[in-house]
Parts: sequence; C-alpha cells; structure tokens
Amino acid sequence: MTKKVVIVCIWISLLISSFSPLISAQEEIKITTNVIVNVREGPSLEEAIVGKLEIGKEYTVVQETDGWIEIKLENAMNGWVAAYLVTKNTNAPLTKTSFQEEDRATILEDGLRLRMGPGTSYQVISTLRKGTEVTIISIDSDWINVLTSEGKGWVHEDYLETSHRTEETSAISSSIQETELDVSNVKSAIILEDQINVRNEPSTSSDIIGKVAKNTVIHVLEEQGDWAKIQYSGNSGWIYKNLLRYEYTEAEIGTKINKTISIIYNQSNIRSSASSSAPVIQQASAGETFQAVELLNDWFKIEISKGEYGYIADWIVKEVDQEIQLTDESGSSDLTNKIIVLDPGHGGKDSGAIGALGNLEKNLTINTAHLLGEKLEAAGAKVIYTRTDDTFVTLQNRVAISQSYKADAFISIHYDSIEDSSVHGITSYYYSSTQKKLATSIHKSIMDSSGLKDRGVKQNDYFVLRENSQAASLLELGYLSNPSEEQVISNAQYQETISTAIYQGLENYFNVP
Repeated sequence: MTKKVVIVCIWISLLISSFSPLISAQEEIKITTNVIVNVREGPSLEEAIVGKLEIGKEYTVVQETDGWIEIKLENAMNGWVAAYLVTKNTNAPLTKTSFQEEDRATILEDGLRLRMGPGTSYQVISTLRKGTEVTIISIDSDWINVLTSEGKGWVHEDYLETSHRTEETSAISSSIQETELDVSNVKSAIILEDQINVRNEPSTSSDIIGKVAKNTVIHVLEEQGDWAKIQYSGNSGWIYKNLLRYEYTEAEIGTKINKTISIIYNQSNIRSSASSSAPVIQQASAGETFQAVELLNDWFKIEISKGEYGYIADWIVKEVDQEIQLTDESGSSDLTNKIIVLDPGHGGKDSGAIGALGNLEKNLTINTAHLLGEKLEAAGAKVIYTRTDDTFVTLQNRVAISQSYKADAFISIHYDSIEDSSVHGITSYYYSSTQKKLATSIHKSIMDSSGLKDRGVKQNDYFVLRENSQAASLLELGYLSNPSEEQVISNAQYQETISTAIYQGLENYFNVP
C-alpha cells in the first residue's frame, strides 16, 4: 500500500513539474490594445460580452485558438478577445535601438499595424508581417516613418530592429521605391464592418485566411465580380466588395483649381484625405481663408502651410467672391447651438432589416448618423446620439433622450424593407401637426438630392414620434429589400449625399420663420 502511494506521489510530482514550464511561459505573455475591445465568454462573436479591455493595460494570456485569445481578468474570471485587435508583449526586456534616417530595418512582430501618422490615433493603412524589411524615412519621438512595399506609413520603434545602411541596402531601397510606384496606382478602401473574413479565393466556400477590423485602410489590387482582392498582412486575399468604401488615393486626382475659400463655421475640421472618416489634422475658425488647389467630389484640397495640404468639405466653406450672408460676424448659422438628437435605428441584438445582398440596417443607420452628425457639429449644432455604436437601445430610452435634452429636432434614421422586392423609394414620417414642418423640410431636401423615388411625407404613429413632444421625424431612406436600391443606398457616395441633404433640410427648417 505504501509503495503504491509513493508511486502515485512521484507520478503527480512529475506531472506537475511537466506542466510548470508551460504555465510559466504562458504567464510571461501579455496583451495590450490601442482600441476598446469586447471581452466575450467564449471564442466566438456569438458569445456574450462579459467586459471590455482598457486601452494600454496589460492582460495575461491563458491560451490561443483559431484567432482568439483567452485572457485573465481582474475578477478572477477569464474571457476571450479577437487576436487581431490586440498586441502581444513579453516580459523579456527590450533593448533600445538607435535609429537613423535611411537605415534598413526589420519588422519584429507579425501583423504590425502600419499607420497614417505617428500615433495610435491615426488610421491603419495596412499590416506588416514579421521579418518584412523597410527603409526608415524619418523619426518622430518613438514613432518611425518607414517605406515598405505597400507604401509609406508609421510604426512604433519597439517593433523594429535595424542596422546601418550600406551600399547593398541602398540598392534594395531603390527596388522598394519602384514597388511603391506600382502601389500608388492601386485604390484604397476602408473596411465598413468588424471582423470581415479574408478568403483565399473569391468565393464564400474558399478557406478563410484571416480577418480585418472595421475602419482599417487597405489596398485593393483588383476586382472580380462581387469580390475585391486586397493586400492583407503582406499577402493578398479576397473580401466581398459591399463591405468596402473606396477612399481617396493619389491615383484619383480631382479637378485642378486655384480659388480662395473662406471657412463659414467655427471648429471646422480639416482632414487628411477627402472623406468624413479620414483623421482630423487641424481645425479652422470662421473667417479663416485658404488657397484651394483641387476639388475632389465634394472636398477642397487646401494648402494649410507651405507644402502641406488638407481637405475640407465644400458645404462648410464659401468662395471669397461669393455673396453668402451670415447671421452675425461670429460665423454662426441657423444651426448654431441647436440641439439635434440623431437616432440611428436598431442596434445590438436588433439588426433591423437585412438586405437582399446582406447589408444590415443597423450598420447603415449608424453610418448615416455619424456622417450627418459631423456636418451638424461643423455648423455649430450640439449633436446628441441615442447610440454611438452597435448597442441595443429601447424605444422608451430613445424618446427619453429627446425629451431630457429638449431637442430642437429629433431625427430617427431607418432603411425600409418589404416582402415585395420591386418596391423602392424614400418616405418621411411625422405624427403630430407640429412635427409635419420638420418632416416636410427634410424630405424636400432629400428628394432634391437623392434621385430615388419620392414616396411622400406621411403621418404614422411610430412610438418615437407619437411619444415625443419635440419636433421629430422618422426617415426611411430607401429599401434594403430591393437589390438594386440596396446597392445604391449602401454605397459611400449615397451615404455622403443623403447625410448632406438631411443637414441642408435641417438648416432650411430653422431658417424659415
């Protein structure tokens, strides 16, 4: 009996010792994040959210599986996060490297984000593979501007290893310069939804080779039917085209102009490219003037300092020789200080209508709301959202927000659906007679701009209208159940056009006595 006990004890001891290095090694691996990341009960988007990661805080890794990482939380619980949204660190001390311009360097971390500027607040251009060679262009504190085969961008110095430049590396740099010129002819696009599958071939039956995050900027190499081939982590893969919004690239040159433009509103955003989703590089005050050198769609390219350029929307500026009268010398407008509550329909567990091509109403409504909100804020309005992300909000709470802020206008944004896929067009709704003026003003502006069928301004007892004592309108901005119309309304240009039209309708509403 004693002998058996001894043998069991030895066996247990050996078993524990065999696991100890593994546990120790796992505890040495930490992850951090530069964005707010959902923590889930299990390794799937279907699992319940149990918390969120704090930006910059370290969490210990327990295990990894199929693109998900299990981590330890403060409350002695574990949770799962998507691996591509976080960065792995180890407890091994980092050796500080001395960097110089024109040095060659090697990427030390797989999936390293290449950013548009020196900081985590800048948009992600692409991701780089471990071992990728780059050339250092310039240095800004602990951020390094590098030249890669996918173009120029910024990475943190902690993820670079370098040796000083030689004649051999100079030749390699010339090679990369040639590659970069080829890439400049490739279109850029932004990812519209989170955790989009990247596939090996342009087919839903093809193997998934990775995922990309919402708002990631990627290069589109070619298109094939409904699919786009993209540059992905140094490799290429395919994603569905409807999940992309094409952005400005150097290959998309606008009309050359030479005009002086003046800012109409205070705190107007100047952006890094011709898009409302591009990073803000500075703000301008009412009355400031700039030289516009190019017009790209609805955006002016302006010179903000010698040799430096930015983009500003044409609806918040005027040409100096235009006769645009403001209500006072401060640059205020009819929207100044107005409280506008924007209500993106559905959200969270409530997806709303699902389009014939797969678009979710909840995603389109939040996108439209954000585009509209930016325009209103630029005009001096105070914008309140009933939701700012993919969360569920009850109808009662949506109305309560409108009432508590004493909204000057409440706009509920929706996209329609019906069994008959041939039905199409735009409808604007009101409930009480006091709400009709708002609905009519916005609807007229929308129909002047959208080009879709006019289904009229109608009375309806929608809860958010019926229970709302403020001026309110519910907008159905097109039919997701109509495949042709779905393609139009999910397009970035339509979203920009429709949000501008609603903005102009609101300005007209407050301008008319």
